Amino acid sequence: MRNRAKGFIRRAFILSLILLAFRPGPLGAFDKKLRVASDYAHVYLEPDSAATIIDTLVRGHVLSLLYSGKSKQSWYYVCFRSEKSGSTKSGYILVSAVELLFDPLKTITITEESQDLRVSYAPRTFEEMQWGLSKKEIVEIEGKPTDQRKVRDLEVLRYQQVVINLDCAIDYFFAANKLSLTRFSFTGDYLDKNAYLQDYQKIKDALVQKFGRPLEEGMKWRDTSYKDDFSSWGEAVSLGHLELSSRWKTSQTEITANLTGIDEEILLTVEYAGLQLKELAKKIEE
Repeated sequence: MRNRAKGFIRRAFILSLILLAFRPGPLGAFDKKLRVASDYAHVYLEPDSAATIIDTLVRGHVLSLLYSGKSKQSWYYVCFRSEKSGSTKSGYILVSAVELLFDPLKTITITEESQDLRVSYAPRTFEEMQWGLSKKEIVEIEGKPTDQRKVRDLEVLRYQQVVINLDCAIDYFFAANKLSLTRFSFTGDYLDKNAYLQDYQKIKDALVQKFGRPLEEGMKWRDTSYKDDFSSWGEAVSLGHLELSSRWKTSQTEITANLTGIDEEILLTVEYAGLQLKELAKKIEE
């Protein structure tokens, strides 16, 4: 009987330590802060992008980490104050959507016996361009184009490709037979227009993996009618009410990702411009 009592006391003591660890203070994780680093980020009820969305937070929103580890290797369990309701909520947010405001060296990863089976990216990803290549050299690399046309003084070769598992038309622009600009136009056709927002985020994540965090990120509301209703953001883009953009720069290339819309048509593009051939590339905008 005495041994059973000791066992109960020991378990109660361990449980109290666990509960104490989740209270605000030096022993807990509430002092570990995260900040939304993307244009917007969802907080989910479960560590699954198909789960119920608890709230949608905009760039700069600060959250508290509820557990010093990653769930399923790509999620943080967090709490935050909702801007809409003013109440404190908790849920899961993607690691890629936030930046840490604490030293992550002691953060551990929770592993599982069975990992989610995800579709792997196609071999083609976002890479640096070789500027100045001729049309002949591009054809030798890419094969026969699906379309060839002229835009003012610029020759354009088009290819239909799959980039990071998304259908894409790639246009190579040549000025004086030198590759000066490349444009990726993603060709999704969704009934749910918010799917374009998801594709934009996938593209940004892929570019971040290759080129690091963007120099500039923009979320421009030309009309705020749908701003408080995330389920209508895709519609807002299609009407030209909302535009999203990001910009990167390397030693030889300027890269921009854009999600825009007009007359209920959504355009999702990534554009590479060779810095040394920038003046030639500008002709596309004339």
